[in-house]
Amino acid sequence: MMAMSFQAYKYGDQTTMRPTNYFRFIPIGILLVNLLLQGCSREEIRGRIIGKVTFQSKPVSEGLVVFNNAEKGIYMTAKIKEDGSYQVLTAKGAGLPLLTYQVAVCPPLIDAPTGKFSTPPKVSQFPNIPRKYRDPKTAGLSLQVHEGENRLDIEMTP
Repeated sequence: MMAMSFQAYKYGDQTTMRPTNYFRFIPIGILLVNLLLQGCSREEIRGRIIGKVTFQSKPVSEGLVVFNNAEKGIYMTAKIKEDGSYQVLTAKGAGLPLLTYQVAVCPPLIDAPTGKFSTPPKVSQFPNIPRKYRDPKTAGLSLQVHEGENRLDIEMTP
C-alpha cells in the first residue's frame, strides 16, 4: 500500500489540500536515463587495417608499423609478424577510427636487461628498415582509413 502525501494550496481566503502526484516525474526520469545510456554506448566506426611489409621484395620479419594522426592525438603500432604481415589491434577491437594517418616502419622495441651488467647489450641496426621509413614525416606513407577492410602493403627501398 502506498502512502499519499498532500500539499496545501491557497485560493483567495480558502485553503485546500490536494494529493501530490510524484508519478508525473517518471516519464522525465525515463527520458534522462535513456539519453545517458545512449550517450555511453555509442561506438565509433573503425576500419580494419592489414598489410605486409617488405624490403627489396623480401618480407621484413620483425618491427612495428606506426600509425599517427597528430590532429586527434592517435598513435598506434602494429607488430610485424615473421612473414612480414601485420594487423592493427587495439583495446577497442581491430582497426582504427576513420581518419588519415601518417605511417612509419620502426625496428622492434629492445628488451634490455635491468640492473647491473658488465657489457651493454648489442643493438641490431636493422638494415632492412631504412632510416627514412622510421619517421612518419620522412617515410612518405599515409593511409586514409575507410569502413571495412583497408590494406596497406609497404615495399621499402634503400
